[in-house]
Amino acid sequence: MKAIKLYFKTPIRSGVAGLGLESSDSILHSDTLFGAIANALSKMNEDVEEFIEKFRSREILITSCFPFKGDSYYLPNLHLPNLPQNIRKKRFLAKSKFEKLISGDIPEKISDVDFMKKMEIPKVVLDRTTSNSGIYYLSCVKFEGESGLYFLVSGKDKMIEVALKYLEDEGIGGKKTWGLGKFEFKVDDFRLKDGGDNYVTLSLTLPTDLSKIRYWKPITRSGWINTPNGTFRKPKVIMASEGTIFKGEENGDLLDLDTAYSDLSKKVGHKVYLNGMSFLIRAEV
Repeated sequence: MKAIKLYFKTPIRSGVAGLGLESSDSILHSDTLFGAIANALSKMNEDVEEFIEKFRSREILITSCFPFKGDSYYLPNLHLPNLPQNIRKKRFLAKSKFEKLISGDIPEKISDVDFMKKMEIPKVVLDRTTSNSGIYYLSCVKFEGESGLYFLVSGKDKMIEVALKYLEDEGIGGKKTWGLGKFEFKVDDFRLKDGGDNYVTLSLTLPTDLSKIRYWKPITRSGWINTPNGTFRKPKVIMASEGTIFKGEENGDLLDLDTAYSDLSKKVGHKVYLNGMSFLIRAEV
């Protein structure tokens, strides 16, 4: 397993469904990451279908992006109903605390992630009719020191690193045309102590068997597709968020969005997929 660490040179924006420009998420979800990589490969005339097929066959899997600082990695908290309030309210756990929790023990103390700072960038907008100006604020996240976001990769494939080389300068996340989301990346080895009869997902998952869900937090995913033919809204899809616990091995699904919006690929000019493949870790919880 590899950890790919993204060191951001500019703030990053990751939108939250339904909350507009004045709200930004502190992580980059696995479906957004998958889309950015596939789009970069397409622009470089690489074989995108081969890349997609490797995901469908689970030859390659990726997690969502979580925070890190130096050699300290953080992972998503679990959606367990019996956690003490001081732990349940934390979104991220240090790697050692996460390993303790998935082994069935409750960590005593959880430190805050204090190196991610929410910030607002003021922007001026002009009324097309009256030419009057107004100010709105764009929310984004800035990382301090040797920190950033990382994601895990299962499987060997150079296409991800090829795409990231392209994305370093183009940026990742929202409002890239404003200079947001530019980064440099580094690849490290990563090991996680896991074991047990249940599974925790470190990516967004599109469940194929709802009876396997033990504890979860649903999340609605949507967004926009920008193409030479125009901008199109993605259909809304409900997924299981990171930290969801499954009773059995739930692999998730790679969804062709034509199944939700029959002529989407005709309007866009190419197939559009939603990455709902789970990245599973065994757990005793």
